[in-house]
Amino acid sequence: MLRGAGALLILCAALLTRRALLEERRAAQRTRRALAAAFEAMEAEIRALLTPFPALLRRDVGPEAGPFLQAVAASLRRGRSLCEAWSGAVDALPLPEEERAALAPLGARLGGDEEGVRAALKLAAEMLRAGYEEAERRRAQEERLTTALCLSAGLLLVILLI
Repeated sequence: MLRGAGALLILCAALLTRRALLEERRAAQRTRRALAAAFEAMEAEIRALLTPFPALLRRDVGPEAGPFLQAVAASLRRGRSLCEAWSGAVDALPLPEEERAALAPLGARLGGDEEGVRAALKLAAEMLRAGYEEAERRRAQEERLTTALCLSAGLLLVILLI
């Protein structure tokens, strides 16, 4: 009886691990989609209304992209340069390291003229959209692989302990 309960708890832990891993991937996808939409909206507003970049950081863009823009704005208020503020906020994003490394240098281009800022925002949105589409293309396969690995590890541990 005790062994059965232990085996059940191990399998539950394996399933919870699977759930946590999949939720991490979903959070990255939500962040990619929200930031891409926010950057596209910012680029359009700069083009149409010539809104200054710091004013764009105060816009309400939702729960996924909002913390990023708020972190950049807060760093700017503390006296950091736009490049440093952008890089610091990018480091906190729930994205893979290679995507964060690709987004970080774009902050240096945001302090220039209107065309440079628009080009940087457009490039960032395109990079995020490409990452989103690639992750969506691989999603089903990665979910199956994650499920198989978590359950296999749980079952192996049950077999070894029983």
